[in-house]
Amino acid sequence: MTAPATAAPAAATTTPALEIRDLVVRYGSGRRARQAPPAIDRVSFDIAPGETVGLVGESGSGKSTIGKAVLGLQPAAGGTIRVNGTDVTAMSLKQRSRQVADLRVVFQDPYSSLNPARTIGQTLAEPLRLMGVRGPEAAARARSGLESVGLPGDAVDRYPAQFSGGQRQRIAIARALVCDPRVVVLDEPVSALDLSTQAQVLNLLADLRDQHGLAFLFIAHDLGVVRFLSQRTVVLYRGQVMETGPVEAVSSAPRHPYTVALTAAAPVPRPAEQAARRAAREAAGFGTAGVAQPSATGCPFVPRCPLATDVCGTERPALRLVEGTEAACHHADRVPAL
Repeated sequence: MTAPATAAPAAATTTPALEIRDLVVRYGSGRRARQAPPAIDRVSFDIAPGETVGLVGESGSGKSTIGKAVLGLQPAAGGTIRVNGTDVTAMSLKQRSRQVADLRVVFQDPYSSLNPARTIGQTLAEPLRLMGVRGPEAAARARSGLESVGLPGDAVDRYPAQFSGGQRQRIAIARALVCDPRVVVLDEPVSALDLSTQAQVLNLLADLRDQHGLAFLFIAHDLGVVRFLSQRTVVLYRGQVMETGPVEAVSSAPRHPYTVALTAAAPVPRPAEQAARRAAREAAGFGTAGVAQPSATGCPFVPRCPLATDVCGTERPALRLVEGTEAACHHADRVPAL
């Protein structure tokens, strides 16, 4: 898998396509929710037009929860979410439906995300209908959308069962882009596909992003896939940002112990290298997921971290710049190289 040409992020003076500030998300309701640790704890980042930011972390780290909060599928308990400068944090789903042209999503499973009883044309026309686009214009845009993802326009008359998994995901991408959005949430869009199809879909997404100046929030658990498509990455653990920065810097020279562990655990196609990574990870003493709960005041990675000291358990580290990335670690200068 060779890296595609990446779009240069917009200038800093440009209004971010997506702006998240101090986002807090809690599951449940009432007193129990207030007492439980937040699923997302004061997360902040921006995405510029034409840029991809990758959210990466283990299962349960909060990646998809952030995506749900952006889409309005999970309410925010604190912080703000802005799309093209408009605060959508407290908007109802009905109010958000008016934002359909600005914010769209591509889900993980290409088999369950398409209604099997509807033709592809009907599926692509549905978001257009919410915008007031109907009839011949909607049909023409549906055909054009399919052609933009490499499928024939006459596929509008066919049903999802007549397409492969990779083709269905292309249809899902066409559905997301048919409204000319500014921000697209990509929730594990290639994890259900085989490797060759993954590469094709990722290249397609990169081309569409560059052609239309789209902002992608790319949610994935595979650092290699994130590195392929993203310009910047945000590493999450237990709902907190552990490290963030340019994707090449975070991937090749991580400055947080959790990012090192995550990178060492990522699969590679060469068995000898995979075995060496596993041995290095075990030798470093990184704990496994599911160990004792961290304290509410310190770093959440303490129970698994070989560098942890007393201050790590009592004081939450702030993000600070260390050799090109921002790491939330008291001992970022001591993190071993990969």
